Parts: sequence; C-alpha cells; structure tokens
Amino acid sequence: MALEKKTDKFTQFSYIATNPSTGVVRGELRATGQDSAIIQLERMGLEPISVSEKKQSILDMEISLFEKVPPGEIYNFTRQLSVMLKAGVPLVDALDSVHSDEANPLFNRTIDSVIDDVSNGMSLSRAMDKHPRVFDTMFINIVKAGESAGVLDKVMFQLADFIAHDLKLRMGITQAIRYPSIVVGITMLVGVFAVTYILPRFSTLFSSTRITLPLPTRILLGIDQFINDNWMGIIFFILFFVFVFWRALKTKAGLFQWHRFVLSLPIFGPIAKKMAISRFCHVLDTLDRTGVPILEALEIAGKTAGNTFIEKRLSRVHSDVQMGRKVALSISTHTNDIFPPHVLKMIQVGEDAGAMDDMLGEIGNMTDAEVQDRVLKLTATLEPLITVVMGVFILVLALAIFLPIWDMYEALSKG
Repeated sequence: MALEKKTDKFTQFSYIATNPSTGVVRGELRATGQDSAIIQLERMGLEPISVSEKKQSILDMEISLFEKVPPGEIYNFTRQLSVMLKAGVPLVDALDSVHSDEANPLFNRTIDSVIDDVSNGMSLSRAMDKHPRVFDTMFINIVKAGESAGVLDKVMFQLADFIAHDLKLRMGITQAIRYPSIVVGITMLVGVFAVTYILPRFSTLFSSTRITLPLPTRILLGIDQFINDNWMGIIFFILFFVFVFWRALKTKAGLFQWHRFVLSLPIFGPIAKKMAISRFCHVLDTLDRTGVPILEALEIAGKTAGNTFIEKRLSRVHSDVQMGRKVALSISTHTNDIFPPHVLKMIQVGEDAGAMDDMLGEIGNMTDAEVQDRVLKLTATLEPLITVVMGVFILVLALAIFLPIWDMYEALSKG
C-alpha cells in the first residue's frame, strides 16, 4: 500500500460545484484522482456537479515547448532552499516556502510537481530528475550525493555558491563577445540587403549602357543572380544541414565527436578545455567540502565537465581510484593531454598534504581567471579585425556602385 502511494501522481482537474452562499462556482485543483478531487471539494464546503481532468491544449503545449527557466532563478531557488534546510525546516515545507507565484511559469509547474512527488515519498533528486529542462545532470547528481551522505543542506549551500560562480563566469564571457557578435550580425545583414536589394536597382541602369562593368560590380551581381536563381535550394540546404547537425548532436557518438572537434580548434579549443577543468575542480571541491565520499564525488564531478570527450577520460580516473590508486596519479595518467602539468602538480601536492579541496578551489579560480583573460584577448584581437573586414566590405560595395557610374559619366562626357 505504501508503494502504491509513492507512485501516485497529481493531476489538474476542472470542476463545477455549488456553494450555499455564492451559488455555482467554477475552478481548478490538483489531486491524485477524480475521487480525491471530489473529497477535496466536499472538505471545502462545495457540492460537486462536474469534475473532469483538465486536458492540455495544443497552444499550451507549443508555448511550454519554448519556455526556459533563467539560470538566475535556479540560483535563487537553490540559495533559499539551502537556507531553509539549514534552519531545520522540513523539506516539503522548505520547497513550499521558496515557491513564488511571481516566478517563471515553467519553474512554478516544476516545483509544484516536485512538491507533490516528495510529499508522496519520492527523494528530491528523483523528483528533480523528472524535469531535465529545469534541473541539469550536474544539479541532480550533486543533490543525490547530498542525500546519500545526509548533508543535503550543506550540499545545497555549496551548490548555490557554485551556480553563482558559474553565472558570473558565463556572464563575463557573454559580455566580452557581445560587441563582436552584434557587429558581425549587422555587417552580414547589411551585406545581404546591399547585394539583394540596392545593387540590383543600379544594375538596370548599368544594363542600358554599353560600358564594361568593373570586377567588383560583376562579382556582386553574380552573387545576387545566384541567390535569385537558387534561393529555394539554398534555404533547403541550410535547413537540412541544421537538422542533420541537430540530430547528430542528439546521439552520444555525434556529441562525442563534436566535443572532440571543439577541443581541437586553435582558439576556442583551449578555452573550452579550461572551462571543463574549472567546472570539474569546482564541483569536486564542492562535494569534497560537504563530506561526500571521494569515489562518489569523482563520479559526479567527472559527469559535469560539460564535454563528453573529457567526461569519458575522467570516468577512467574514477575506475582507477576505485581500484586503489591515488587521485592525482589517476588524473595524470588519463588526462595529461587535458590538464596542464602545473595543475596536475597542484592536485598531487594538495592530495599529499591532505588539503585537496583547498587546492581544487585555487585551481578552479586560477583557471577561471585564465579563461577570462583569453576571452578578453580574443575580443581585443577580433574588434580591430572586424573593423578592417567591415572597411573592406564597404569599400568593395562602394566601388561596385560608383565605378560604373563614373564610367558612365566619362562615356557621356566624351560622347
């Protein structure tokens, strides 16, 4: 009977009922079944007329498909929940306390579902695991580790710190690449507009004369002609390529090869590698500080690197440590082409001194600083490069338009 209770799921019901004071009332409620909904209405002093399960409309399904929960909201939830648990508030009451009607609609529905599942005896990590769009694998694994070690309040507190740190790092990277991205996007839009709209207007004028068009004009007119003749094929090819690429990333083999390719890129590869190292060190540091056993901490930290190629290497580290080898030696054996020599040395020193958590924290902070420095240098290099490319493009466009006009003027002057 207890097992049956744990598997109950709450459903949204619509009802029509009568109230002795107000007459007919309509509304919605959540219950495990129709009988449970009727009992709830009777407890509210209502006499049910009609109780039916609310069906999700196609419009609701389409809207929810594009809903996302901002990372900042996940951070606020984690921080508030950790404070509640640390104060000794029961888990269900803590979840209900941090629940806010002003929050993201998808997040509200998720927390409602989590509260229902936890109330029915399900663990917090299992309840969150049912909502991968809101709680990622790293979040769920860390919560699971905290539950198994009996330190959920400490783990949630450390997890909130890690999320805040991760948000700060990603925000810095986003701000650094925002300007180049905007400039490149505007340049591409202006280029397409000029080639497909402005230049063809002049081509009718050029065709009425017998002057020989200069090379820049012929090139841009040729591009415009190619786009006009093959625009359906171009759109189909782009959509087909995006679909195939998206489907490939949905497979383990495709995602593994893509992550491996990203690491091999000359500029972005080192940045991606350092971000994976930082994430691994921060998560391992978080779990180690909260008393999670090292084997479980290594297994979870290895899955949160954000790169499946690196995660596979780190899984071998977990296997080696499980066989009795030291952490530093195992990391050096299987990831010496990923972790820099000085980082491997720092891990070894921290392990030998019995202060590996402090050393991991230092490595994470140091790697974060290196990532930000590389991104800033990349941005500083891209900005003048983009300016030069824009200047060349504007020059070519100006020559393509004004050289024929100049030739026409000379021809008319001689005529």
